[in-house]
Amino acid sequence: MFMNFPQLPREPIRPELEKPEAEKELWHPTWKCFCCQDTGKVQLHLIRLVIPDYDHHQDKSVVCQNPQCQAGEMIRGNPNYDQRFTASICAKLDKFSREDWRVTQARKFVNIKALSEKIAMPGSCTRTENDNREVLLRKREIEAITHEQWMAMRSKYLGGESD
Repeated sequence: MFMNFPQLPREPIRPELEKPEAEKELWHPTWKCFCCQDTGKVQLHLIRLVIPDYDHHQDKSVVCQNPQCQAGEMIRGNPNYDQRFTASICAKLDKFSREDWRVTQARKFVNIKALSEKIAMPGSCTRTENDNREVLLRKREIEAITHEQWMAMRSKYLGGESD
């Protein structure tokens, strides 16, 4: 049985990045607490730093107790959640995660930069100082050509009148 559903266009989260000319940048998180990523529950990879044999299928979720985090307030004191992480543990996990994120971002930037330096356009080569001067001179010559001169060159090259 086929039903006719209305067709809707996409609704991008960040429409400014949908344009092809938009410069894509490395993503940076907007959350305030890196321990729980503003969910109120400590992230799994961080839990395993404190509880190495933690099983997220069988163990209680751990509440974020970071003093700078308000996300965990709704579930603090709830017996269905593990409350054993202290404020100092969560603060240390937050600091660790922030540093890990900073290192990851730096590594991505270095990798992208190295890749862009390694991949060159076909036929491109390293310019010398003389090559750069030559390019600059040619650029200035071209920029000095008036519109009328361009139109004359166009009609000479293509023939006929312009549209």
